[in-house]
Amino acid sequence: MLREKRNKTSKQIQELQQSAQRFCFLVENINGYGPSGWLMEISQLLPRIHSGIGLLDNPSQAECLFSLADIDERFELFCYLKKFLGKKDGYEVGEELSDNELYGSLAEDLVDLYFEIKRGLDLLYADKANLGAALSLWRDGFFLRWGKHLIDAERHLYDLRVHRQI
Repeated sequence: MLREKRNKTSKQIQELQQSAQRFCFLVENINGYGPSGWLMEISQLLPRIHSGIGLLDNPSQAECLFSLADIDERFELFCYLKKFLGKKDGYEVGEELSDNELYGSLAEDLVDLYFEIKRGLDLLYADKANLGAALSLWRDGFFLRWGKHLIDAERHLYDLRVHRQI
């Protein structure tokens, strides 16, 4: 029974890695796609990443540090995605208030997801023995930083699909 559970967990972690790799590939190769086709693939990947992260244990109590040393790269990618997505980028957040409407940006969500997911993959590419560290980075980062971006992106992509905009 324990061996069966380990095999299932191992397979789910492998699927998480594959989804993470595909997501980063799509972001890095965005020029090969049109916005609708690209968004459709992204909309199918994000729930897989979300469910894979959900398999990991609760976040550690240790402080998780996030490096924003790549701020120029983040901003460059954000600007590119914002232009690429056009009218499909922005979305309303929360309740509509007559004077206080809040808006989110799919480009911003995807940039944060990309850089945090990529950090874990870079650890794995450096050495397969870093799997535990990569999973911890993803798990802690999800609960402390990028989980909300993932949920917001999933919600917006769902709305785009429901309204046949992708």
